[in-house]
Amino acid sequence: MTLLNHKLTKQFDYRWHSIAQVRRSSIPKGIQPWLTTRFSITAKLRQAGHLRVEVLEDTWQSPSPRERLRLGLKSREMARVRSVILFVDNEPVVYARSIIPARSLKGAWRYLPYLDNRPLGGYVYKSKALRRSQTEVVKLPAGLIQNCAEPLWARRSVFMEYGPGILVNEAFYPAIARFTQAAGQL
Repeated sequence: MTLLNHKLTKQFDYRWHSIAQVRRSSIPKGIQPWLTTRFSITAKLRQAGHLRVEVLEDTWQSPSPRERLRLGLKSREMARVRSVILFVDNEPVVYARSIIPARSLKGAWRYLPYLDNRPLGGYVYKSKALRRSQTEVVKLPAGLIQNCAEPLWARRSVFMEYGPGILVNEAFYPAIARFTQAAGQL
């Protein structure tokens, strides 16, 4: 059983803003470092405790119009869409939705459709040629996560090495704030 309200999470279709456009004081202190870090969230969560990945979806489908626009995809272009929840010590801390266009599945990335319950970050951050777009953030509406009455903060960026890249969206559960100090320098 998952905690997600799939109707609200399906497309992550919200208005994203550069972190520079957001008042830092509006972001909870335990969440802000996770939104702004350039380090791998996966690696930092492993430092904080036992990391587990629950795969909710990993299928070929059509990305949302905003995801398509962000990656510069053509209208009929398909992508591998992977949605997961990351747990630390059995506590859900991140909901992630990754859009992996077929044209990006080259080099080491050609193995991404076979990750199963391994985190995407473990593969993406291995490359020395990796480039990352500017991080964008958004405050998602309350009710996105079932049994979580609070709005959630999320970030997204495009990791570029092959093709149009990979769009990674990450929404942070309030519980992640408990792991901020254990994760080390963010």
